[in-house]
Amino acid sequence: MRNQNSKSALFLMELIIAILFFAISSAVCVQLFVKAHLMSRDTTDLNHAVACAESASACLRAKNGALDAVAPLLPGAESDGGALIVWYDADWQPTSDDAAVYEMRLETGADETVQVTVSRAGGGSALYALPVTCHQPLRAG
Repeated sequence: MRNQNSKSALFLMELIIAILFFAISSAVCVQLFVKAHLMSRDTTDLNHAVACAESASACLRAKNGALDAVAPLLPGAESDGGALIVWYDADWQPTSDDAAVYEMRLETGADETVQVTVSRAGGGSALYALPVTCHQPLRAG
């Protein structure tokens, strides 16, 4: 009878070790899936931020860097003390500032460069920044 108890105790110990191994493995896998999901979301945000900044850059170049002339070309653009701000919701659609998740700000710098910055609304970190310099052609005459 003593031998039977020893075998069942050994089996239970092996079973506990196997369960512990699988529990640790599953915890590591869950952490990896969460990290992959966060990286995917950050990459999606960066792609949208780059697309919005490049669109604003093309509008700026078409209007020779004049922020006032660019405002009608950017849906939802609002003037804010010499800068233009466009607010975006979670789906990157233009929205009002109270429902905004992201913001794109266009500001003229000291050297005639317009800085296009896309960030999370509410003073969040910048997702993407693009300096835009517009060529001013010389005119004869």
